[in-house]
Amino acid sequence: MRAMILLGSGYEEVEALTVVDWFRRAGLAIDMVSVSDELETVGDHQIHIQADKRLADVDPSLYDLIVTPGGMPASKQLAGDQAVLDLVQSHHQAGKWLASICASPLILEAAGIAAEAVGTCYPGIEETVHFKDHKEDLVVVDEDAKLMTSRGPATATYFALKLVERFAGEEAANDLKQALLLDQVEASQAGHA
Repeated sequence: MRAMILLGSGYEEVEALTVVDWFRRAGLAIDMVSVSDELETVGDHQIHIQADKRLADVDPSLYDLIVTPGGMPASKQLAGDQAVLDLVQSHHQAGKWLASICASPLILEAAGIAAEAVGTCYPGIEETVHFKDHKEDLVVVDEDAKLMTSRGPATATYFALKLVERFAGEEAANDLKQALLLDQVEASQAGHA
């Protein structure tokens, strides 16, 4: 299993790095892929991150999953980038998985995929992204469309965990929850409900 996460100019750093970090902790291969000609990328909050590869240099057929973090202007930039739209459309048509969080479902809308799927996004974005069925759950998995979506920076933890569970299994996800103390956070919150 191999994943790529697309990094445009102004992506939401928490959403990108949470997925990358958790995948690598779980032993899953994920490449940070810059959509520009440069490997250095800059997030929405001016954090500089060195990508592993440039989009022009990757063989898309080697990837089972494409992840798009949100953030502005990255989500709008990628939704208007024909190379990205072609990549996402061909990946979807090949029956492979896509995962989008926050504002990045704008890419799914521009690629004509949102209307076929159940999904969620950052509040207000649903006015532009027209899922077949919009949910307000923290993470929405549409097995038929092979699509996973989530709402925003605070839900990145659950988005990444659900992706790990889907691609590495429930045991790997539970091990990760324990290693990161997420199980203790959840137990603590349950005690205050």
